[in-house]
Amino acid sequence: MLDSIRERTHGWLAKVILALITIPFALFGIDSYFNNRGGDTTVATVNGDKISRQAFDRALKDQRAELSASMGASFDPAVLDDPKIRQSILDDLIKQQLLVGSAHKVGMVVSDAKLAKFIGEIPAFQENGQFSNTRYEQLLRQQGMTVGEFERRVRQELLLNDMRVAFSQSAFMPASVAKLFSAAFDQQREISSFKISASAFLPQVKITPAQIKTYYDAHQAEYSVPAQARFEYAVLSLDNMAQQIAVDDAAIKQYYDQNLAKYSEPEQRQARHILIAVTPADDAAKRAEAKAKAEQIFKQVSASPASFAELAKQNSADPGSAAQGGDLGWFPRNAMVKPFADTVFSMKQGEISAPVATDFGYHIIQLTGVKPAQARSFDSVKAEIKIELQKQQAGKLFADAAERFSNQVYEQSTELKSTAAALGIKLVTSDWIARKGGANAGVLNSPKMLQAMFSDDVLKNKRNSEAVEVAPNTLVSARLAEYKPASVQGLATVSAAIELLLTQQQARALAKQHGEAMLAQLKAGKEPGDLHWGGFQLVSRSHAESVPAALVEGIFAADEKLMPGYIGAADADGGYQLVRVTRVMPTPAPDAMKLKAMQGQLANIVAQQAFSDYLAGLSRVAKIDIKAAAIEKTAQ
Repeated sequence: MLDSIRERTHGWLAKVILALITIPFALFGIDSYFNNRGGDTTVATVNGDKISRQAFDRALKDQRAELSASMGASFDPAVLDDPKIRQSILDDLIKQQLLVGSAHKVGMVVSDAKLAKFIGEIPAFQENGQFSNTRYEQLLRQQGMTVGEFERRVRQELLLNDMRVAFSQSAFMPASVAKLFSAAFDQQREISSFKISASAFLPQVKITPAQIKTYYDAHQAEYSVPAQARFEYAVLSLDNMAQQIAVDDAAIKQYYDQNLAKYSEPEQRQARHILIAVTPADDAAKRAEAKAKAEQIFKQVSASPASFAELAKQNSADPGSAAQGGDLGWFPRNAMVKPFADTVFSMKQGEISAPVATDFGYHIIQLTGVKPAQARSFDSVKAEIKIELQKQQAGKLFADAAERFSNQVYEQSTELKSTAAALGIKLVTSDWIARKGGANAGVLNSPKMLQAMFSDDVLKNKRNSEAVEVAPNTLVSARLAEYKPASVQGLATVSAAIELLLTQQQARALAKQHGEAMLAQLKAGKEPGDLHWGGFQLVSRSHAESVPAALVEGIFAADEKLMPGYIGAADADGGYQLVRVTRVMPTPAPDAMKLKAMQGQLANIVAQQAFSDYLAGLSRVAKIDIKAAAIEKTAQ
């Protein structure tokens, strides 16, 4: 309940509208991606309809933004230079155009009424539960979109959704088939197993120097060391500047006195409640019924306050607190909606309120605790205030220092010492760093910084890198200190590692060979003397964690008329595992609800496959012309 009330008081609207109208082409962007604009270079044509270079570039930027948002600092923009990735993005655009063209060809349209209804029901565009045209236009303007562009995008997505729905509704799965699938999925079989460990064969393996040399010669790429470099670098950060600023105790005390409210903890209260829920859609009769029930419970708890927790468990519609007897824990006034908070903060400890109406329904509240407001002592916040004041003063200086830093590393590009001295920055020398970076790169380990450091200007021309913002209010410039080109480790260096690898490979091969020989004996009706089966266990297709995945289908393919059945396969540890299947357990008939769910799942699979086949069919007969040169990397 506390979380629900808080959610109503926070600005979720911005998140909704951003998510709604900044989603990339997979949701709304189809129409604008296929409308060619003057001057655009065509990258592909689909049945005569053009896909412009502008459309491709926008899709590429959407992909870049999505990856950057999901991966953060670890995202390397260069990944989108991969021809396979760029081709995949174009393939998606082609599929979208095929579907749009197909929908138009069969006369599918989205009416103005349907479009208006869909947009009108989007909460982000509503005020007081009603669609607001002013708010609609305002929010679209904030996102740099026109009403026409947005409505074309929504109309196209609704059209494609209608196509998907048509396939979904046409799919059918008979109950008899669903019953067979359910029985197969839930079937259990009794097995026992025996594991042959590869480690048992290690003493039998002898690797010669010639074998090591042969492997090394054939796999030198595995032992290559990428080019590495060490850099001298300077870091200008607001935090470092702040630490150098002196702040006296008098200034700290003055700030404390002027901002005492900031260092005070507001009054908190603890309460239980029983919620009799109503919704805005409930009519007057339902609301009256809920109110009457709340008043009846209020009489019960007033007569017996000790029963409050038990009645909350039995009657409260708040799933977050009902199981705890209605306990909401400690909360300040602003954590709750106003009617609830006003009541709680006017009560005395132990008091029980009459039903309080909020948007959620009617609450019977019992106040169980009070924590008065308390100010944190000066000594307890002194260090915190000092840091705050240092950052405030540093913030005023940082912009100027950042401009000086950026200018000087460029103007005096053959050395960093004078820049560092002028700004009071210490020069640092990095560890050896590869182009891809790594944990040892420290503050230098950002995609943009690594790209700058390994540029020709730094490596070949021996100049300072540009000043790169590697984190908020943190600029770095680096120059080459030492460089090691890519190389291949010598045989002597990697000989021991190769010997271990070959030993393990041969041990695994011996384990597999021994296991397959034992399996052949079992199938011939002979049980090897060194075979010791483990205990019996039941496995199903959904719960067979104890056996390698490669054995699961074999276990359930074993003929139940010829039990016991035997199968074997290599396991994840490099050994070999034998399994004996001894019997099939009776499978109970699925209940009606489970059978219906299985029907739905199978019908959905059939619909998805049909839709995929339909798209493949469109692709086979379509006239698609891709201009490969047009999608090569250019300045975006």
